[in-house]
Parts: sequence; C-alpha cells; structure tokens
Amino acid sequence: MYASNLSADDLFYSDNPNDVLHFYNFFESAEDLIEWMRSRPRAEVKIKEVEGDTSIIIVIPTANVNGIYAKNDIEIYKGLHIIFCESSGRYFNYAHSINICVKEAMKYDPEWILFSNDDMYKVDEPYVLKNELQQLNYKKVLAVLPIDKQYRFNYNEIRVLRPSIIKGYRNFSFGMLSLLYDNLIRRRNTKININLILLLSIAQIHYNNILRKFNLPFVDLRIAENRKITFKIRNMMEKIFNEYINSFYIKKFGDFGGFSRAFLQTRNGIIFDETYINGVENYDLSFELMLENVPINIIKYRKGSYKGRSLGTGITQKGVSRSIRQFANYIYFSYKYLNILTNKNNHK
Repeated sequence: MYASNLSADDLFYSDNPNDVLHFYNFFESAEDLIEWMRSRPRAEVKIKEVEGDTSIIIVIPTANVNGIYAKNDIEIYKGLHIIFCESSGRYFNYAHSINICVKEAMKYDPEWILFSNDDMYKVDEPYVLKNELQQLNYKKVLAVLPIDKQYRFNYNEIRVLRPSIIKGYRNFSFGMLSLLYDNLIRRRNTKININLILLLSIAQIHYNNILRKFNLPFVDLRIAENRKITFKIRNMMEKIFNEYINSFYIKKFGDFGGFSRAFLQTRNGIIFDETYINGVENYDLSFELMLENVPINIIKYRKGSYKGRSLGTGITQKGVSRSIRQFANYIYFSYKYLNILTNKNNHK
C-alpha cells in the first residue's frame, strides 16, 4: 500500500516502491511531469580540490568528501588534479553537480576534463590514463571512454518500441525470470524478496500504461549483444508483435568519461542536461554526441565500479524504489527526442 496523504514530491522520494509507483498518477501528460522535474530545487554543491597536474582534471560528485569512496578516488587518480563536488540530500542532482564542477575546472584551462563516479576502484595506474590522453590532440573536439576490465568495449543499443499491452505483460514475465535467475543462480547465497521482485515486474505493466497515456514510445537501453540467443529472441518477438520502431547504436557514457578542452568550449562547459534526476543523463549525452557526429575515442584505460552503491541498488526497498523512479527519466528522454526516435529516416 502507498501513503495516500503524501505529496507528489514525498511520493517520488519515498523508499516505499508503492509510493513511487503512485507518484505517476499525479500527472496527466508528459509535459506536466517534465515541468515538475524542472521545477525541483537544486541541492547546494560544495567544491573541494586535491592538488595535482591540472592538464588533466578529474571531476567527481560525492555525498561526502571525507568518506571511504572519496579517499579511494584520491589514490585511484593520484597525481592528477581532482575536484570533488560534494552534494547530498533529497535534491542532489548528478548532472547539476558535474556541470558546476566542470565550470570550476575550466578555470585552469586544462587539456582534458574527465568525470568519474565516486564509487570506483583501481585497475590501471593513473599514469596509464595520462599516457593514453597524451596520444590524443586536446585541441580537437573529442570525447573519450575507457575499455572494460577484459580489454573490451561494447556498443549500446537504444531500441524504440511501441508500448503495447502485451509488451507490458511480457516485460513483467521476462523481468520476473531475469530477477529470479540473477538472485537464485548468480547469487545463490543471498536472501531474495519475492514480493519486491514481483512488485518491480508489475511496475513494468504500469510503465507501459503510462507511456500509452502520454503517447510516447518505450525506449529500451541495452548492450548490443547481437550474438546472444536471448537478444535475437527478444528482437524477433518485438517484430512479430509489431512493436519495433527504430534502433540507434551509441558509445555509452557511464561512470567514467572525458572531453577535450576544445569540446567543452563548444558547450560552455555544460555536459549534462539537468532535467534528469540521477539517471539517463548519460544516455542523453551519448545519443546527442552520436547525432552530432562527435568523435569518441576508446582509450586503453581500465577502472572498476561498484555500480551506484551510494544511490541504492539491488532488490531492496531502496533499490526497487530507485528503479521505478527512473521511469521519469526515460519519459523525459522519449519526449525530448520523440521526432528523432520515431522517424525511421533517422535510423543509425
């Protein structure tokens, strides 16, 4: 059950997944929801710097500059200049924090500015990162992304689909199976919460209903694993049920990425769209760079990530609430790029 006496704001930030799901009932259109997203206050951002080589500056949003994650970051990027963007609370906004600190970093006239999540761990030494960047021309409009720990890089697919009724129930079924597999097979020793798994799967039905109400497509963001049988089966079913509209392939920015000074000067130091609420802003950036044909160089630098631990993940009350909260970000993305996403002449 949800708390019926709460405001839209309180429902959205609740750790009760039912509250977050009910939040979407407050809005009659995508425009109403997006207006609410844009009207939110911004949490204060405090800046703390760690001295180092200012030719490469690392920008890191964090809730606590004295916390264990921030201390690890100093070791991970040792020798490079680090700017921590400390911000926390209900109105913390990842995109806003990054943009604030990028503007601060630009004052040093660096060759490169990189952004990193705070919950990272070291794989390669910082000199590897520095050597890779020195091989590129920072005077050109460029972006950089790292390889993974297995020395690979995977493209991501933005798959645009019609939010049919059957799709909602299929997402429910596949979601249940995927979550159960993840918890029972991959994590045999962890205690699972069937009620939360069921709720997260049911939320997919509600989400498809919301998209139909708002006249928006379903945007599925997935790793482009064309060789996997599950990937092929899913694609086949989407075409059988006449759900498929379009596909785009992007080099996705995630927990780490960077830009040349020349690139940042073309955008006045603004990297992310601040309407997003801690999610999907990275896909937005990646999609925009694809549309603008900005070169994205893959550098041979590896790092590790704890995958959003500081914001709450997994099949927990907090993690499921966060997942349902992300619906708002997907809705905004679909609305923002609606004409491009649904026009097959824009197929990439």
